[in-house]
Amino acid sequence: MSPSLTHTLEKAFKWASITLGVMTLAMFLLGTGLIRSDFLSAYLTLKKVPVPWVILSSEEVDNGTTIPADTNVVFHLPLTFDTIGREILLGHKGDDVKYWGYCFPENYDPSIVETRAGFPGQMFLSEKEREVRALAAAKNQPRFSFFNPPSKSEVERLSQVNKGSIRHQIEIFSSGMLCFVMTDRSLAIGLDYDEDGLNGKLESEVGTDPDNPDSDGDGITDGIEYLTRTNPLVRDTDSDGIIDGIEDKNWNGRVDTEETDTRVSDSDRDGLCDGYCRMKLGDGQELYAGEDKNLNGLVDSGETDPLKIDSEGDGYGDYQRFFKCLLAGGSQC
Repeated sequence: MSPSLTHTLEKAFKWASITLGVMTLAMFLLGTGLIRSDFLSAYLTLKKVPVPWVILSSEEVDNGTTIPADTNVVFHLPLTFDTIGREILLGHKGDDVKYWGYCFPENYDPSIVETRAGFPGQMFLSEKEREVRALAAAKNQPRFSFFNPPSKSEVERLSQVNKGSIRHQIEIFSSGMLCFVMTDRSLAIGLDYDEDGLNGKLESEVGTDPDNPDSDGDGITDGIEYLTRTNPLVRDTDSDGIIDGIEDKNWNGRVDTEETDTRVSDSDRDGLCDGYCRMKLGDGQELYAGEDKNLNGLVDSGETDPLKIDSEGDGYGDYQRFFKCLLAGGSQC
């Protein structure tokens, strides 16, 4: 058999397997009523809007692609990785976007699954979806008290409702999984080969390098910078002269004790920037000034403390002391 024919047959077999999985998944979801429940499909059904189906191959997920909104999407994870977190895989949108999904177990066999009670696989829901569902459940929950206890029938009804409730189950995805997802807004799906906490598709949208965990070379990974709102493409986010990785000494994206803020040029709000930067005066003049003149993140001799308004503790603020030095003709103010 020629190599080209072998490749063609392998490709045809792969798509046949995916198509069979999709058909099985669709029948399962329809059979259990999930895509007619109070998930996103519900309002689309009420509006009589046809909900399209999209299949994302393992190659598309591997390269990074976009999950469209208001669409039944089936995706097949490639075999090129071990595990990946849900938020990394789906672009860190769980807090803001309503999405839900379902994954079949490995080595899915419909004849075996039919003998099981409940779902054969597991569900995953975004934080936003869980929040909305919890609020809806609380709103519909009857109010009982010591003087208004539930009846036997109400207890039995609540027990059945709780048994049938949809729970978030998957947080870590493994290679080879076949899953379904629906979302009310588009999601960037992909893998994270440089292990910086961002998938490749999201990195292409942000502009960072998917093969370099620290695109701007400031010491802090792209994922931490993206999630903590510093700029992963600029070494000095707040333009105070000190690179982000020196201000954030432990590179965790938080402003810890003894650290200046990478997002604010003047952490102690005393009028002088944390590092050494250009300052505009009221008369239109400009000069360079700051507290950490050599930009090393330390309070050296002759420098004021960027975390204290009054470094000397003598009642004169650092800003006041700086201009007093200038007016006296000082050259090392």
